[in-house]
Amino acid sequence: MKLIRGKYLFADITDEKSGVLTDGAVLVDGEKIAEVGSYNDLKRRFPRAEELGGEKDLVMPGIIDAHTHGRGISYIQKGIPFDYLENCIFSWMGAVDLPADLNAQLMAVRHIRNGSTMMNMIDNLPLFDEKVLDRAKTTVENYGKTGIRCAYAPGIKDVNALANDDEAFYETLPPHLQKTVHDMVFFDKTAAQDYFVEAFREMRNSLHSDMTNIILGPTWAHGCTDAFYEKLRRLSEEYGGLPMHIHTLQTPYQREYGERKYGKSLLAHMKDCGIVDEHLVLGHAVYLTESDMELLGEAHASVTHHPSCNLLMRNGIAPVWYMLQHGVNVALGIDEKQLADDEDVLEELRMIYALHRVPDYDMAHTPALTPFQVLAMGTTNAARTVGLDGKLGKLQKGQLADLIVVDTHHMTEDPWTAPDADIRSLFIHRAQGRFVKDVIINGEIVMRDRKLTKIDVDGLYGEVRAYMEHAWRKEPTRYQLDMRDVRGYYHKWVEGKVQISNDVFYQVNAR
Repeated sequence: MKLIRGKYLFADITDEKSGVLTDGAVLVDGEKIAEVGSYNDLKRRFPRAEELGGEKDLVMPGIIDAHTHGRGISYIQKGIPFDYLENCIFSWMGAVDLPADLNAQLMAVRHIRNGSTMMNMIDNLPLFDEKVLDRAKTTVENYGKTGIRCAYAPGIKDVNALANDDEAFYETLPPHLQKTVHDMVFFDKTAAQDYFVEAFREMRNSLHSDMTNIILGPTWAHGCTDAFYEKLRRLSEEYGGLPMHIHTLQTPYQREYGERKYGKSLLAHMKDCGIVDEHLVLGHAVYLTESDMELLGEAHASVTHHPSCNLLMRNGIAPVWYMLQHGVNVALGIDEKQLADDEDVLEELRMIYALHRVPDYDMAHTPALTPFQVLAMGTTNAARTVGLDGKLGKLQKGQLADLIVVDTHHMTEDPWTAPDADIRSLFIHRAQGRFVKDVIINGEIVMRDRKLTKIDVDGLYGEVRAYMEHAWRKEPTRYQLDMRDVRGYYHKWVEGKVQISNDVFYQVNAR
């Protein structure tokens, strides 16, 4: 047994009034929380329990990153700056990447150090790759080596892998560039769909476990044909209603494509295809309309919100405050593009808190998000998006024992804080990932006093450096040069297609 002590316990993030306990402790027995209560009482009854935390610490549920792509070395570290998604896609193609084992271990280390106990990796599968199951297995097994809990959400695009309306765009390219991109645009769609269904079933049946939830991750809404949506819906039902994560309405170009192709929003078309329900999770959702949000709220669907990524990628600001008014479940996602490039989930929560303090002309009826509303996005709300609703996100008897211990010194004593200051407000304003001392996942101590217990971090960093120094290319390949040229043609292709709309919720300094 383990006894985790804290001056403060964020026991129930959903309870604004009584969700904070003081001078408390959490008793962990095996992989679950056995009791939550007074430290003195639990210490008296369980004197031999291994003890963590202390009289000046804060204990809370571990943070869940509900949307990432699992690259341990970021694009920034590879020298590829962020820009519009439609520009970056062409820059990312052909970039050097770590092998699956090093990627998984490094990504997990970066998360654990910052207080994240689970992450959802959305993985775009290469089409018709015979080794795809081996890669997925390697990824999942290497997350497991670090002790982190994970969801793995594989997906493909069966249309628009190159560009929105890709067959028409292909016709604008000169012959030598058509040759380069031909196989991205023209392939057997039915065979691709069946390839994914078979690969997913194999992954779900062989890799799913108590520590790894295999769920659906079709790449993006404008990258799915209606036939593929139907097969995805059946797959979800086949396994009892699996979460389905889809990048949707991330950019204005995606919104324009949906309205032009279907005469309605992409989300409205997804509803026509039967997949807008409580299992649907939209990634980004920056360009939702009011009616889109009504649809999501009525369906009890979810959105993963990535504020740093949306700013860095020039997507805009997702209308999170308005989503919440419509009852949409909003969860944290870093999307591997955090403002400081360090996967600090606590900093990202603060970004959400600050970014969505919506102004209005009625101060009495425009409430700002509360600290606990934002913390819920990284705990209970996120748990729902990865299929673990009711199992993670609270310090509550019977829940899985995923929790963190945070040193409060810098929050409360650097150099002084009012004794009656609300710890929730102090946490959301001042906490940083580097204040996390201990991390317990599934009842196991995976980090103690800032030292990871299940993996040699120095050894891992040495392997990563050695690999990248060997694999790094100073000069771009022919393929990368071609894709840069394709990008120029794409700029011409989209020019004039998107007009500023007056129903977008956030236009920075709009005129």
